[in-house]
Amino acid sequence: MRFVALIFSFLGLWCLFVGLSMGLEGIKARNWPKAKGRIIKSKVSEFRTPKSKIRIARLCLELDYLYMVGKDILEGHRLDTGWRCFASEDHIKEIVKKYPVGKEVEVYYNPQNPKRSLLEPGLNWSVFLMSGLGVITLSITYPFLKNMFRLRRA
Repeated sequence: MRFVALIFSFLGLWCLFVGLSMGLEGIKARNWPKAKGRIIKSKVSEFRTPKSKIRIARLCLELDYLYMVGKDILEGHRLDTGWRCFASEDHIKEIVKKYPVGKEVEVYYNPQNPKRSLLEPGLNWSVFLMSGLGVITLSITYPFLKNMFRLRRA
């Protein structure tokens, strides 16, 4: 039981760390410099199980864009700080419609690392999902850890 509690505690800490770091980057990105860019690829990819026609309920966004920082032409792939795969087919199709191939866009890029860019700064659902999973997991494992350390003292 101790091993399971420790594993879930580390999992909770990891989820919390990932969620908070995604959120922090999204908030910082609001103040990043902008460059003009152009969408060069915008489509939905569907993952299927091997040798099967059954979809694994996973649709992913393939979004590529070019932008220029100084004299360098860079390629970006991120819409925001979240994931490229979505559960909702309607949501991902709206994004593809919003960013069609050839569309000019404003690209936010990290001034310390211009290769790190995104199109939509700020917080998104994945920040709240990961942070929430971390908090819930840690809340569940806390009583077990507390009891475990209490037993060690005795």
